[in-house]
Amino acid sequence: MEIRLLAKNRPENRLKIAKTGAVKPLISLISSSDSQLQEYGVTAIFNLSLCDENKGLIASSGAIKPLPRALKTGTSMAKENAACALLRLSQLEENKVAIGLSGVIPLLENKIKAVQAGIMKPLVELVADFGIKHGGQVSVCFEHVGHGS
Repeated sequence: MEIRLLAKNRPENRLKIAKTGAVKPLISLISSSDSQLQEYGVTAIFNLSLCDENKGLIASSGAIKPLPRALKTGTSMAKENAACALLRLSQLEENKVAIGLSGVIPLLENKIKAVQAGIMKPLVELVADFGIKHGGQVSVCFEHVGHGS
């Protein structure tokens, strides 16, 4: 999907793409059952949200409602970009209530709880096993995971 790339690689295109009416069709992709289409839609919306002037248009076009679904069921890239898009959209005060009501808060809480439950511990152990020790960062990671912070 070229729109996501045009919006990513050419900042001057972000406002132009949004003003030409591309936002609503991209939002419809976020709800797609096809994970690749969903990822393209989420990524394009995130890239367009990097332009401050687009945040209001993106939110008023209905992007906030489907983003939590992508955060819950999408590919790892879709999840990451959905979270980033919501973060960008939350920078407008008028979007904060809609984001809070969208159901995203429990999803984010569950992700934090998963980390606290030790899901990240095997990754930290893997890093330690490979001897990637630089400036005490590995021990800091173990301490961080061990305390569930």
